[in-house]
Amino acid sequence: MGLRKAVVWLGLAEQEDEVLSYEEYPVIDGYPDEDAPDGAESPGGHPGLIATIRPQTFRDALTIGERFRRNIPVIVNLQDMEIPDGKRIVDFMSGLIFGRRGDIQRLGGRVFLIVPTGYHILREPEVPGDQGFYNQT
Repeated sequence: MGLRKAVVWLGLAEQEDEVLSYEEYPVIDGYPDEDAPDGAESPGGHPGLIATIRPQTFRDALTIGERFRRNIPVIVNLQDMEIPDGKRIVDFMSGLIFGRRGDIQRLGGRVFLIVPTGYHILREPEVPGDQGFYNQT
């Protein structure tokens, strides 16, 4: 979309004899599934696949996003990253799960699991302080 069309579409300028419509811009998936595994794909993603990524720099966020877009759950281990870059990755993952209606779970100190729509994280119920299984006196 050209700058002029964007300005008109946002309502910041008057439209000139040209009618904009959504049909002019076909929806194209920019990521073909070239490396998709063989077999039928379930609505929840590739059955049985979980990606593990240990990013070194913020540039590795692209790999996280590509896997998540293909409906593959991703375990992200941030232990090799500096804290500011790790926070940027967590912010990026938060945007992914918000935009794709997924979920996130912290697995360890700096290890996270993000899952796309169709997957559910089964969380254990919180055990109140002294009433755990091993404290039955």
